[in-house]
Amino acid sequence: MDALATEAMGLWPELASQMGEDPGSWTAKVIAKRSDSRVQMVVLSLNKADQRLVLKWQKSPIATEDFAKSIHVQIQAAEVFETGVPAVHAIDLERQACVMDFAGGLPLAVAIQNGKPEEKLQQAGQWLDRFHRTGLAEPRVFQPKYTINYLRQILTEINQGIRTVLDRSQFEQCAAALIDRQPVFEGRVTQAATPHGDLHMRNLIMGEVVTGIDFRGGNPVPVGHDIGRLLADVAILRADHATVPPGQVLPSPLMDAFFAGYTLVGPEDPSVQLLMRHRFLAEWWGLPADIDRLSMAQFRRWQGIQSLYPRIFPAV
Repeated sequence: MDALATEAMGLWPELASQMGEDPGSWTAKVIAKRSDSRVQMVVLSLNKADQRLVLKWQKSPIATEDFAKSIHVQIQAAEVFETGVPAVHAIDLERQACVMDFAGGLPLAVAIQNGKPEEKLQQAGQWLDRFHRTGLAEPRVFQPKYTINYLRQILTEINQGIRTVLDRSQFEQCAAALIDRQPVFEGRVTQAATPHGDLHMRNLIMGEVVTGIDFRGGNPVPVGHDIGRLLADVAILRADHATVPPGQVLPSPLMDAFFAGYTLVGPEDPSVQLLMRHRFLAEWWGLPADIDRLSMAQFRRWQGIQSLYPRIFPAV
């Protein structure tokens, strides 16, 4: 066990005491870790007989308010879900640590590769539909100006040399094409709900039940924020781009499958349509602008973006 995991285990006795457990009767194993200039985080599997829990500790960045918000969203959802959200058993808000139920299964990213992608996406849609209904807010008139203005700000930063992106000319053309579509999204009704806040494919675990993990939460927002994040991730990394209809983001069978499970809004919802495309562009500008600095995972994402953007923005 490395230094970060050993340090995390130093938090276990106090957390175990909140649960009335003997910390020495559990064994630990690292199941996930991130250790870079931005994030120091480790996830440990805790095992005793046939019981299995997870200890998650975020050493840095220190963002206790955000950590508390994410735990609150998870607890609130777990109270409503019979299954599908891990129950939280112990919390140390100051040190950004918690213990929760273990979620068994494979991340959606892996499960899709193993076959039956339509079935997996329908199940993912069902889970997200249930989750959004635990924090349902009011229907509201969608206001694309916030997203479009942010995209304009990104373009300004690129023009001023504050930000750099791979294949700048193509990115600017794609962004401009989306900005030009703003009137299409104006004046239409969408649905708001408490968001998951970080719903990419690795935060949905496909097992006997579908389980969501690593909630970020936040105030109610249009549901397209979560949907766009998830479906853009699927589109970039797992879709057959040759079968994406011109102007669309996903192949029709995958889009139809997701919305067979998710029924709170339909695929033509304005927040879904705008935020899928915006998220695609966000994945683009979020990559290092020097191709030699890309990790293997980032390089695979860049390959997906290069392959997909002519389908999403066929006029570019």
